[in-house]
Amino acid sequence: MKRRAIPVLFTIVLNLLALQAGQPAVDLLFEQANEAYIREDYAAAIEGYEKILGMGFESGELYYNLGNAYYKTGRNGMAILNYERALKWLPNDDNVRFNLQLANQQIRDRIEIPPEFFLFRWYDGFVNLFTARQWIHLIVLFMLLAATGFATYWLFDRPRWRVIFRLQLLIGGILLILSLPPAMQRHRMEISSDGGIVIAASVKCHAAPHAGSTELFILHEGTKFRILEEDAGWHKIELIDGKQGWIPHESLGVI
Repeated sequence: MKRRAIPVLFTIVLNLLALQAGQPAVDLLFEQANEAYIREDYAAAIEGYEKILGMGFESGELYYNLGNAYYKTGRNGMAILNYERALKWLPNDDNVRFNLQLANQQIRDRIEIPPEFFLFRWYDGFVNLFTARQWIHLIVLFMLLAATGFATYWLFDRPRWRVIFRLQLLIGGILLILSLPPAMQRHRMEISSDGGIVIAASVKCHAAPHAGSTELFILHEGTKFRILEEDAGWHKIELIDGKQGWIPHESLGVI
């Protein structure tokens, strides 16, 4: 077991060193892409941002800027795709949400969204209060709160102090338990890749994963869906109203 741990640790260290070594180049590319955007050279800005993504670097700001550049060039589907990706990193950013809403107003497909139960809506808002990393920080804080309360409860003999530290243990434990479900859900949201956006001008949805199958309906650029499965370059998707169909891989972008 120890022999296997050494190469794994060595690989992690090498990856961290590689990321640190590449950071100055990424910062320079990001600055150059931002300058191109300011000059309204949106094609150069897109090229710069995409190059950074190709190097394995991601951030909410990067996806947001890329979405803005695509929006300026009229590629609404790619703009929405990158705004949705930015929301995974910046769930409470008003600018990302506003620009996504603005881009969504240009979608041709108007799908009736079923009303959501208010408790579910409230809980989703609670989950999105923080990123997964921020939720983890809170969990660690609550664990420390409970642990110090537990330790000091047994160290102090005075009844008054024991009551205070027992209360600290109780509060820390409750907060820890309450923060675990939203943290896990937020983590699943950030790592999931079951959402997609139509990036082609239009695409025909088929009943089976091949072009000769029955055409069910047509979707247009910017429409959002859930990806159910994949088969030989085709994706089975489901719209928010429950409609399902198969579309080719090149017509969509995965959030």
